[in-house]
Parts: sequence; structure tokens; C-alpha cells
Amino acid sequence: MTTIGWILIVVGALVNYLAKPVLKKATKTNDDPEQKLLYIIKIIGLCVVIAGAVMIFMAGGKVDVGTIR
Repeated sequence: MTTIGWILIVVGALVNYLAKPVLKKATKTNDDPEQKLLYIIKIIGLCVVIAGAVMIFMAGGKVDVGTIR
């Protein structure tokens, strides 16, 4: 469960970080991308991060790696 949580945190962070450059490239303009769409994508990314953090918290915060104890 914690592995999926960590994956969700990383994916959500990437979505949040790359939202503006990808939207700017998709519109092919030098202007800022549409703010409403940008905010919606960032909110979705943050919700994914929060879901991953909740999964890790519910699992007790353990890291499922054999070498780390």
C-alpha cells in the first residue's frame, strides 16, 4: 500500500510541476495558459498527492524496502 502511495505522490507532484509548461507548449503561444484550466489541473495533481499521503499514513508510514528497517 505504501508503494502505491509513493507512486501517487510522485505522479501528482509531476502533474503539478509540469502543468504550466505542457499547457503553454500545447497552445503554442507565449501568453500564459488559460488560468482556469491550469488551476483545475493543479488541484487534481494536489489531490493525487494528498491521496498518496493518506495511503502512506494509513499504512503506518513504513517503507517497503528490505534494506531499510
